[in-house]
Amino acid sequence: MNGLSVPGISVNNIPISIVPNSYKYKLGKGETTVRAASSGGGAVQSVHTEDAEGKIGMMSFSMYVTEKTEESVSSWKDNVGNNFINAQQPGSAPRNMGNASMTNDPDFEASADGVVEIEFQGDPLSNNN
Repeated sequence: MNGLSVPGISVNNIPISIVPNSYKYKLGKGETTVRAASSGGGAVQSVHTEDAEGKIGMMSFSMYVTEKTEESVSSWKDNVGNNFINAQQPGSAPRNMGNASMTNDPDFEASADGVVEIEFQGDPLSNNN
């Protein structure tokens, strides 16, 4: 089994370079609440509910600041709800997220080793294209 420390990332089917070990993701399965319900005679049964509002996928990563990075970030930010993100580690199933928006307003670090953090949220992650 391979870890996802440095996956290949593409945004809108264009491969991008990211800072190693900066990739984070949420599958978008949402939160589950467990409550106790009385079933009489002192007995308790658990009741499980899912919060549909939390079923949002997330992928984030950092990139080194370049002119090309700034152009890409601007384009992704303007493409509200229409970005497609793919993360692929050799030997592992891909993780895809459609209908994604870039949710943060990133700070660009203007330095020799400056980075910018990017966060997308959208559909729950899947292994489908």
